[in-house]
Amino acid sequence: MSASTKPTPKRPAVPKAVEVALAPLITKHVEAALASRQPAPTEPGAKAPTVLKYKGMFDTEQPAHAALGLRMKMAFLDFEDRTAREKSKTRNQPLREFIDKAKSAGVFEGVFSQGGSIWARETRSEEIIDVLRPASILLAAGCRVESGYGSKLTIGVINEGVSVAWEGEDEEASEGELDTGDLVLGAYKAMATIRISNDLMRKGTLRSAEQIATDIGRAMGGAFDQAGLIGKGAKTPTGILHTKDITKKAISGTTNDEKVADLKGMVADVMAANIPLTGSNPFYFMTSGTMMHLGSLRDAAGSGNGGWVFPGLQDLERPTINGFPVRHTESLAGKNIIGFGLAQELYFGNAAPLEIELGENGNDFRRDRKTVRGVQEGDWQLRRAKAFSIRTGVTY
Repeated sequence: MSASTKPTPKRPAVPKAVEVALAPLITKHVEAALASRQPAPTEPGAKAPTVLKYKGMFDTEQPAHAALGLRMKMAFLDFEDRTAREKSKTRNQPLREFIDKAKSAGVFEGVFSQGGSIWARETRSEEIIDVLRPASILLAAGCRVESGYGSKLTIGVINEGVSVAWEGEDEEASEGELDTGDLVLGAYKAMATIRISNDLMRKGTLRSAEQIATDIGRAMGGAFDQAGLIGKGAKTPTGILHTKDITKKAISGTTNDEKVADLKGMVADVMAANIPLTGSNPFYFMTSGTMMHLGSLRDAAGSGNGGWVFPGLQDLERPTINGFPVRHTESLAGKNIIGFGLAQELYFGNAAPLEIELGENGNDFRRDRKTVRGVQEGDWQLRRAKAFSIRTGVTY
């Protein structure tokens, strides 16, 4: 070696902690790259990547429902194995093969963790909002969501928005004196139970998984809506109807003009509170019966053959009144109210992950079915009470 030739310096070794951290990311990207490659047609015996092999089998427009349903089916298999309830080892085979294919394709990662009790238990840290939203008018309206805070979360101050003040040079910033208490989200427990036949649980299809989760979502979404709208009591969130200082008035009457005045008057109430409607997800809420009644009203022109009083209610898929969406729910049945509000002023607290338990209860064994129980902890809180206005005494 000549004196002018310098040895090439060794590169420093990659720290072990960095290797461990990068390994999952590298593996994930490599698998994704391989899965996207089609095999060359000239290669004898070439096989498509696993994800392409099962292409179309796991297509879904409801991924949250599908994931929850698969989790319940895994809990079903776990229960069957640990309690030796499977009469024939081949009876659950189609479902086992479907689950294996889901694992091989790498879809719904994280779905397959299992519990360890006689009641097979599955818990997820991810939000269950996407499962609840289709069945909840309050979630669908676009309320604010806070998740995973445990037993308590302080949001801010009730009935107080952002304050702006002009200050003189060298003056200290002034503070508002209004303090009506903290806005705190708690953790009230809602429990839903549903009995499902073993035949449906054994079906190895994504559609059946979605169907099971949809039933749970409808039950729990309706329960949370009822609490958010009319809840009252020590074990239930305080609903909009019972929130202190909310605008609450009796209807003007039952003529067409009086109905129009009430529906516009509720919007005026919110505007008078100096809360902007734009970007706040305004919406009306009522029972489906009230909505259908209002949608059938015509003006007096042409002896009852005139135009619709509320033309926006003729589109039942996207009903509107005065240009604002209308949400209808039977959670308000018998309460004789209609309302208008700003969803962005309403908080839904998703305190803890949805917990699913599956087992046999009562005569389930004799009826060849399982009982599924879902437990969700949450709360509702209004940021500003005047963001909602209600009319009572509705007889239509």
